[in-house]
Amino acid sequence: MTDSAPSDELATLADVASEAGVSTATVSRALSGSRPVSPDTLKRVRAAAARLGYRHNAVASALRSNRTQSVGIVLPRYATVFLSALIESVTESLDAQGIGALLRYVAPDGADHDERVADLLDRRVDGLIVCPPTIEASGHAQRLSHGLPIVQVGRFLDPDTPSAVSLDETSSAGLLAHHLARTGTRKIITVGLDPDAPADATRIRSVEDACAARGIAPGAVVYRGSDLLAGVTAAEELWDAVTPGETLVCANDDVATGVLTVLRARGVRVPDDVQIASLLQLYPDAQGTPLTSLRHPWRQMGAEAVEMLEHAQRSRVAARRRTALSADLVVGASTRTPQEES
Repeated sequence: MTDSAPSDELATLADVASEAGVSTATVSRALSGSRPVSPDTLKRVRAAAARLGYRHNAVASALRSNRTQSVGIVLPRYATVFLSALIESVTESLDAQGIGALLRYVAPDGADHDERVADLLDRRVDGLIVCPPTIEASGHAQRLSHGLPIVQVGRFLDPDTPSAVSLDETSSAGLLAHHLARTGTRKIITVGLDPDAPADATRIRSVEDACAARGIAPGAVVYRGSDLLAGVTAAEELWDAVTPGETLVCANDDVATGVLTVLRARGVRVPDDVQIASLLQLYPDAQGTPLTSLRHPWRQMGAEAVEMLEHAQRSRVAARRRTALSADLVVGASTRTPQEES
């Protein structure tokens, strides 16, 4: 290594290779992303290029290889808070390969979803990672891609989507049901999941089956929406009917917070009288009463999605794999301390 300073002459690929102590082919692979290199080598090559003032001509490289070294990411706008770990994971994994990311947000109802996907396709991205806001949007993304590598992430997934990373609903529900059984729960009431929506119906069924297997009876399914206000509205209807031994299983932390606020205002002791649990942790660092929640594996989902795309590009075969990852149970103060198992 030498202490090099920028000069009036443009640095060449050979200059960078000499500075980094690697071959010109390795420099080319590292800066173009045409083939993977080790993270350490990529770091050395980038550092050498920065010291010499070398700039990789991505446009020329794209014209030669017919690849833009970019991946499109499509996310529902409302999900940006709790999907930050997914975004970080995807961009970090892509950056390690020298691949850029183009991010687009869509409306919660998916009204502009096709337009956003089409925009990324027009920009000739090499692949897509999509977190669809609806099952319909999932199917549209698959059809619009026309063979381009695409991996979908989340729970609103069309059954015919060949490549997806989703939540393992069965094992995740089992974690929560096991905990609730140990805290003395005899019956659950589900709040904030729409039984008429396929994705929600699947989650309801998973939770009820897991609880039934542990001797916990399924109760009413109350749906007034899936936000904070919906939790408040549902709790106003339920507060004087809940009994000791029941747990309100809520769609997410927002619904659970609304329920918790109303119950406490009405003099119901949580968790002594009634317990509350959330199926989706939204705010890992939230202040106040910690909720018992399922923390979804967004970071692992992002890394898996990028690996799927990378494999498809290496093998030149469309990505076809479905992976389901389990959530982690985060126990908070909204449920009781588990009883000792006999």
